[in-house]
This record gives sequence, C-alpha cells and structure tokens, in this order.
Amino acid sequence: MDGNKKSVWKRVVAAGVVLWAMLGLTTCETLRAAFKEPSVSFNSAQLVKITFTGTELLCKVQVKNPNAFNIPFPEIGWEFFIDNNSFVKGVVKNDQQRINARSTTLVDVPVSVKYLDVFNTFKSLIDSDQANYKIALALKFPIPVIRERVWNFEHKGVFPILKPPTISFKGITAKNLSLSRIDFDVIWEVENPNIFNMNVKDLSFSLAVNGSSWANGRVPNAPQLTAKRKTEIPLSFSINSLSMITSITSIITGGTNVSYVCGGNLSLGMVLQGYNVPEIPDLNLPVNFSGTTKVAR
Repeated sequence: MDGNKKSVWKRVVAAGVVLWAMLGLTTCETLRAAFKEPSVSFNSAQLVKITFTGTELLCKVQVKNPNAFNIPFPEIGWEFFIDNNSFVKGVVKNDQQRINARSTTLVDVPVSVKYLDVFNTFKSLIDSDQANYKIALALKFPIPVIRERVWNFEHKGVFPILKPPTISFKGITAKNLSLSRIDFDVIWEVENPNIFNMNVKDLSFSLAVNGSSWANGRVPNAPQLTAKRKTEIPLSFSINSLSMITSITSIITGGTNVSYVCGGNLSLGMVLQGYNVPEIPDLNLPVNFSGTTKVAR
C-alpha cells in the first residue's frame, strides 16, 4: 500500500471512530433523556413470626417505576446487626421478575434469626429477654444509566428472646388415707424464664410406681405460669382398689423408696405484650421423668 492509500485509510478509520463515538454518545444521551429514575422508599419492617427457636423479620421496600416500560428487578443487599455488631448478611435479587411500567411494587426482604446462632455468637445474650437489632439495606438496579446509584436504608428495633420453660418432678404426696381410698398429688414444678405469663392449655400425664400403673389422665384448670417464677402444678388422682391400697399403705408406713416413671405432655399458650407480632404458636412440651422417691404424707 503506497503512502496516499495509507493516508486515505487512516482518515477513513478516524472518521469511523468519531462517528461511532458520536452515535454512542447520542444513544446514551437519548437513553438518559428517555429514562426516568425510579422512586425508592423504605416501606416497613415487622416481626412476622416468633417461636421458641427463633424469629423472622420482613422488610418491605417500595419501588415506583415512572417509565412507560418495564425495568429490571432491583438487587438488594442486606445486613442484620445485633447490638451494633454484624450478625448475618445476604442479597435479594430476581433476574426473572420486572418492575412493571408506571406501577408501584413492594419488594420483600426476609430475614430469619435462630436463637441458637445468636447465643453462639453473642454469649452475653443467653440470659437476656430481648435484643436490639438494626437492618441495613443497599438497593441498586442493573440499569446502565444508573448503575452506580445506590439507595441506602436503615431500620432499628427490638426482638424478644423466648426461652422454653423447664419442668421438674417434685415428688408424690399421699393424702386422706383410708381403708377404701387414698388421694394423691404428684407435683410438677414449671419454671417460666420469660417476661410474659403462659397459660396451660392442656396437660396429660401418666404415673407408674414399681412397675404398676397408678394413674393417667388430664389436669383441668391448671394454674397460670407467672413470668420469671416457678409454679407448682399438682396432678391429683385417687386409688380405691383394695389390693393396691394394702400394698401402697405398706410402702407409705414403711418409708421405703419406690421407682417411678411419670410422663405426659404440657401444652402452653401465650400472648406477647409490647411487640407488634402475630400470635405465638402453642408450645408442646413432652414430659418424661423416672427415678426413685419416697411417697410423702
């Protein structure tokens, strides 16, 4: 290629580059002029579920698309803090969904917290009744003209830490001994470590002593479990079998130890005051005690 041809070719390439740049700039400017930035705002954050194993938080971000065309679903990075310490983080995105043209969409950001994970990370919270939290959100859109734009939001609140009650077997007491009947109380002691009262919705039990079945049934009108206290629940029953009365009287008067197996189920209901949460599911606690004891009088 001679010098003249090389010079012409360079001018053609240079003109092409300039034209491409102008077209690109024009396209970009046209896109910027046609595109309207979405309106993004924090809508709400609510504790939507609380159990004795953990809690669930649901944040909602409102996205308004003012354009005449659909735009991509935003990518939302979130970070959950407990007492100002980072605990867990994640990203919410959906490549298949779009924000419809000229419409408003609520985008959900769910966060699940397990108490065991909290206690393993923050030992100081094991005896706490609640914890302070903060949720930080960073939202952006995979749209070229606003790719670097980030919307940041924060919300602070408090979540309760629920603890299951503990149940202890406190012994067997004989009352009103006679030749035709003996009345008994088996005492369960229930410690409620929470800041709210708990109602006994159902209590079933069975008792076997020295391999012989003594009683089984349900306890109506069991006392309420007061917050931060131990409550005794008597399981009352009677025995009027003559053969059993004779052997049981011998055990009682002799003061000998007996082996026992006591089982059942305790169903508890509760309403947590002071937190904007739905009703907490009933807690069912299977009970199984065994050992040796004396039958007191």
